[in-house]
Amino acid sequence: MELNNIANMSRQELMASISDRKSEIERKLKNGETEKKFATGAASFTLKEWDQLMAKVDKNIEQIKEEQEQRKEELQKEELLKDLQKQQEIYSAEISSTKSVRRNFIYEKLTGTYKKQYPYEHLAQDGVINYQGTIFVCDAEKNAICLGDMSDRKNVLTIPLEDGGSLMVNRNDLGDLSNAITMFTPADQNRIMRAIADDKKAQEMQREIEDDKNSIGNDADSKTLDRYREGA
Repeated sequence: MELNNIANMSRQELMASISDRKSEIERKLKNGETEKKFATGAASFTLKEWDQLMAKVDKNIEQIKEEQEQRKEELQKEELLKDLQKQQEIYSAEISSTKSVRRNFIYEKLTGTYKKQYPYEHLAQDGVINYQGTIFVCDAEKNAICLGDMSDRKNVLTIPLEDGGSLMVNRNDLGDLSNAITMFTPADQNRIMRAIADDKKAQEMQREIEDDKNSIGNDADSKTLDRYREGA
């Protein structure tokens, strides 16, 4: 309100103006509009309004960052899925072209479907494990590693191993197996030694049974011969 205007006002007008100004100040106090404002562009803000605006901007920025991180993870998953699909296509193409089942270890490991072809395959090279001169032949079909001649299955001892698969060993090659026993884990060593001991007991019992049969047969033949002689 300018001084010239005040000088020209009557007392009644002046009191009314003061009353209006007082009401305006009370309204601003009530609505929190008494802070000093500053202009930015076409708008003006109080300090409180500016802080509220900045808080909202910071919140939006954090939300954008989270969305960007989420999108980045989604893109990484999409890339991994594309790689898996590409590996699957290569895998299928290999099967179609060779007409034989060839395992794709990278694809199986990525998808969690990987299974060992045979025990201790990490030691194998070209399907053979050469451990300190002892040769184990790997058999993926039987999920086994084999020591010695497998043609006579009656003379082959099959020993289940801890992580799956089996050790198949010809009884004539147990000496070679003892030379390579340190190739196996402690748990498998115990399994092997226990299986050999149990097999040895079973073989001894079998021999005793056969000896008893032979003894009974010899006694019967001897008695028959004696009766024949007595009759003659």
